[in-house]
Amino acid sequence: MKTKRFLSLLLALVMSLALTAPAFAAENAEPSENVSMEDICIVAREDYVIVVSVPKSESEAYQKRLETEPGFKEEEIRQALGYTSSSATRALPPGIIDYQSYMYKGDIERMVDAYAGSGAFQKWLERAGWAVTAADILELIKLTKAQSAAVLAASILLSTTSSAINQSEIWWRESYALIINGEILAVRYTVVQNITEYPKAWLIYERI
Repeated sequence: MKTKRFLSLLLALVMSLALTAPAFAAENAEPSENVSMEDICIVAREDYVIVVSVPKSESEAYQKRLETEPGFKEEEIRQALGYTSSSATRALPPGIIDYQSYMYKGDIERMVDAYAGSGAFQKWLERAGWAVTAADILELIKLTKAQSAAVLAASILLSTTSSAINQSEIWWRESYALIINGEILAVRYTVVQNITEYPKAWLIYERI
């Protein structure tokens, strides 16, 4: 009888601790800081575009380092690219991958057809002679009613519009043409939370 009563009390204690522990953790957790961030384009080259997201309080100092500190910009580029050459298997910088997406030819076609009607992409491609140029992409963008090639890419990749707009519009038009013509497979977008220095994130767009 005593054993049964002891077990009942022990079970009640365990359940009590289980119920109160989450509340205790929530009450004692430090509130997360809502830091205002700013996107800075480090570089836009043929195979990639690299944007870094830094706190607004640090953005001016970071931009100044990019412009004046010898070797800093190239070191940031090397870190973002994982110190490897451009390839589909390129290593990413150390940190936590928050998000990754791809823009394939099929994604572009689905977006165009969604706005301009079923078959609109194929009709546009036929008018362009099946092999398109960056100039042909202007008509493609109009079919989607997007403000620019960068904005359309942001919709497909589900990236932040601000970081996409910071890139070269020509780079994005060329990327669409390369994908549609089969010269590259896709554009890959990766967000990596940097684990070093002050809080910031790498936003990396790559032609693969």
